[in-house]
Amino acid sequence: MMQTLASEGAEDGSGRLGFAKGMKLYFERFDGQAVTCDDFAQAIADANPKSELARLLPQFKRWYSQAGTPRLAGRGEYDAAAQTYTLTFTQSSTPTVGQSTKEPFVIPVTLGLVGSSGAALPLHVQGGAVTSIDSHVLVVTNPTQSITFTGVTEEPVPSILRGFSAPVVLDYDYTDAQLLTLLAHDNDPFNRWEAGQRLALRLAINFIASEADSTRATVLNDAYLDAMRSVLRHPTLDAAFKDLVLTLPSETYIAEQMAVVDPQRVHAVREAMRLQLATALHADWQWAFEAHQTPGAYTPDSVSSGRRALVGMSLFNLCLAATQSGDTTWPGKALQRFKDAGNMTDRFNALQALVGSGHALAVPALAAFHAMFKGEDLVIDKWFALQAATPDRGGQVLSAVRQLMGHPDFNLRNPNRARSLVFSYCNNNPGGFHRQDAAGYVFWAERVIELDGANPQVAARLARALDRWKKLAEPYRSAAREALSRVAAKADLSNDVREVIDRALAD
Repeated sequence: MMQTLASEGAEDGSGRLGFAKGMKLYFERFDGQAVTCDDFAQAIADANPKSELARLLPQFKRWYSQAGTPRLAGRGEYDAAAQTYTLTFTQSSTPTVGQSTKEPFVIPVTLGLVGSSGAALPLHVQGGAVTSIDSHVLVVTNPTQSITFTGVTEEPVPSILRGFSAPVVLDYDYTDAQLLTLLAHDNDPFNRWEAGQRLALRLAINFIASEADSTRATVLNDAYLDAMRSVLRHPTLDAAFKDLVLTLPSETYIAEQMAVVDPQRVHAVREAMRLQLATALHADWQWAFEAHQTPGAYTPDSVSSGRRALVGMSLFNLCLAATQSGDTTWPGKALQRFKDAGNMTDRFNALQALVGSGHALAVPALAAFHAMFKGEDLVIDKWFALQAATPDRGGQVLSAVRQLMGHPDFNLRNPNRARSLVFSYCNNNPGGFHRQDAAGYVFWAERVIELDGANPQVAARLARALDRWKKLAEPYRSAAREALSRVAAKADLSNDVREVIDRALAD
């Protein structure tokens, strides 16, 4: 954000160069000293005196003095007769303790316009110089602010906050067709990824809100599946980017967008989405697995890393589809890859494919992995975490976690080991943790109390797993409150945990 503002109005026109000049000045002034955020911002502004940052510095500093994340609501209006397109943005901030009224922030909005064919449209700002560039930065400083582009020959799809130019929550009522256009054609990687996430999130929330049966549900429509297939098969997109786009929003993120959360409903719907993506794109996953191999010696470069990630994702989906169909080919290939892998990434991805898909071959693979790396603490941490965070099918994860707590290599007093197993279950496995029988909450309360006697700081971090219990639907809400009350009733509870629990229980 600061780099974007440093470029606006600067003589060199480059955010990178302007930011580099500011960093140089910052170290010249303050190297070896204790300084503040204000000192840093002032140095960047002073190094770029003609920039928007320098002009708006006092208002920009509200990012440090006002709490909360601003929301930016946008709407577009196309005038076909005048061939103009107007974007209007309205910023707002939720009142917080001690700040009932918030002043407008400085929000740099990097934007572009995408045509129906996918081509980037030139941006001619009304009243400004004619330009052929396909990105423009609008610095929003008022509660409501508009920008009009002229010479727009067709109704465009706006690409807003390119490069995540400001840390705000964007509210723009994109249609599915507009999101599909951005996903297929936007030249900004962030917005292309964001379009895919928005589409998947919308489909998930709409299905969750319906009364449809989530068992073998058809959550994803053909348009979304075709879009994902196009991304996966795209000849020039980076493999790491494909891996990100094809990753569905997490259960936690989906739940965050809802006012009332039924964790098991969210879990069932997301699992149905994963299975549908695995089966509908089966031939494409097989192609991706074969086309993105990295033969030869292991190299840690970004291209090879991205290819390994996509191969791992492909193998996971192929095993997931095979587990459902009863086919033994791909689970067998995963086990063989696990045995033959020449690096940890490929070996762990193969193990994850077997464990995550719930295949029976995961049991010998897990045993073999532990035997290989039982002397490597960090690797064994990953081994514990993988089992604790695996998708819950029929409630098996909690019993597995309880069993793993008795493993010779597990020690609750070891913070890393506690995080790898207990935190992975309570924080990273909503479907396994939020059980209708409340057994997950009972386990959580037991571990918070047990940890509090040994390491109050770690216990306090675990206690936050139920921070958002008030959003839960029944019976989860009442069960969570009961678990919180059980911890609160401990007479000698540490101040660290007491603060978290009391805040959670406060009305």
